[in-house]
Amino acid sequence: MVNKLELDATLEALKSFRVRALFGGEKEIVECGKITHEEWEKLLDFVVDDETERRKVLLTVRKLGSASLPQLEKELEMSNFVIQKHLRLLEYEGLVERSIGGDSETVYRPVLKSKPSRPPFEKIKFIVDEKLCVDCGACVSYCPTNAITIVDEAPVIDEDKCIGCGICNSVACPRTFLYLDLLRHYVKGEPCKLDQEPIAAYKSAHAAQTMKEEIRKVCQDGGVVTSILAYLFDHNLIDGALLVKKRGENWTSEPVVVTNKDELLETAGTKYVVTPTLVGLEKAKKKGLKKIAVVGTPCQIQAVRKVQVFSSAFQEVMGNILLIIGIFCMENFSYQNMKKIVEEYCKVNLENARKMDINKGQFSVHPKSGEKSSVPIKDITGLARPACHVCPDLTNELADISVGSIGSPPGWSTVIIRTEKGGEIF
Repeated sequence: MVNKLELDATLEALKSFRVRALFGGEKEIVECGKITHEEWEKLLDFVVDDETERRKVLLTVRKLGSASLPQLEKELEMSNFVIQKHLRLLEYEGLVERSIGGDSETVYRPVLKSKPSRPPFEKIKFIVDEKLCVDCGACVSYCPTNAITIVDEAPVIDEDKCIGCGICNSVACPRTFLYLDLLRHYVKGEPCKLDQEPIAAYKSAHAAQTMKEEIRKVCQDGGVVTSILAYLFDHNLIDGALLVKKRGENWTSEPVVVTNKDELLETAGTKYVVTPTLVGLEKAKKKGLKKIAVVGTPCQIQAVRKVQVFSSAFQEVMGNILLIIGIFCMENFSYQNMKKIVEEYCKVNLENARKMDINKGQFSVHPKSGEKSSVPIKDITGLARPACHVCPDLTNELADISVGSIGSPPGWSTVIIRTEKGGEIF
C-alpha cells in the first residue's frame, strides 16, 4: 500500500517544473532526433522518481518545521548523501533555507510562501551574460532539442527550438549550482575534509613517464594521458575518448571523439585555448559508442560529475563514461588572447610555435626553431577567461586520475590517483 507521504510527494512531483517541461516537450524532443522515444521515457521516469524523492524530503521538512540531517535520516529511508543532494536542490529552488541551530548544527527550514522565489532553472544565458561561462560544451550535449550551439566560444540558445526545460542549467552547467562538497563526497565515497586533504581525496601520487617511443615523440610532458588511453584501446576497455585536437598550424582547436590509437596520437599535447570538449558526448552517442573516456579541465570534469550526482539518467542516455582523466589547469584563454600572448608577449609567430607549456610561473612558447620564449603568468593572467578567476580547482580533484606537470621534472608528469577505478587502470 502506498503511504500518504509517497502519494503526496508523487502529486507534488508531477507539478514540478522539470516534469512538466519534459512531459510537455515530448513532441519537440522526439522529433529533434537526438534521443529516441524510449530514451525520452527513461529520462521522464527518472525525473519523476527523482522529483518524488525530493518532494518527500521537502514535505518532511515542512512537517517538522525545521530539521537537521540526522532527523531527516531517521524520518526517511534515505542515505545522508541522498538527503543532502535533495536539500541543496530545494535550497537552489528557493523552497528551503539553511541556518545554524542552537547547538551549532545545520538545520533546514521551509521557505514561507510569501517569500518571493527566483526562477528555479532559468536558461544559461545569464551565465554567459555574467561572463561565467567556461565553454565546456555540456549544455550543447544535454539539451534535448538541439537548441544550443557554440558561437564565438559561448553557447547561444535558439529560442524557436528551446522548450524551457532548464536542463542546460539544472543538469549540465558547472557554473550554476555546484556543490563541491557533495561532488567530492561522490568521488571519494565519503565526506572529504579539505583541512586534512588540501588537494581533495587521493590514493597515491607519482611522477611518471611513458615507455612508448611513438608517444614520447608527440607528448606534452610524460605522455601519461596518451599512454593510459592507448592501453584502454588496446584492451578494448573503451570504444571512444573525448579529447581536443589542434587544427592546422594556427593553433585553433576542436573537440574530437577518437576511436583508435592512430587518431589518439594526433591529439597529444596541451592546447592553451578554450575548447568545448563535452560536445563530444553527443558525437559519441551518434557514433553508437558505449564505453567512453573523458579527458578535460577541472570545469569540464565538474560538469560531468554534476550530471552523475544530480541527474545520472542523462549520462546513461548519452553513454557510459568509463574513466575520467583530469588535466591540471591554472587558467585558460580565448583563441584571440592565446594568440596575443604568443605573438605580442613571447614574440613568436603563432604558426611557428611547436609547443606551449606553463611551468614555474612562466608561460613558455617553444618555436619550431630557436630558443623558447617565456612570459610570467602574472603578466598575462588578466587575459584568461573571467570564469577562470573564480575556479576553485587546480589539480582536477574530481577526476579518477589527475595529470599535470607541476611537481615533476621536465619530461615527466605528476599523476594523482583519486579513485579505485583510476588506481586499477594506472
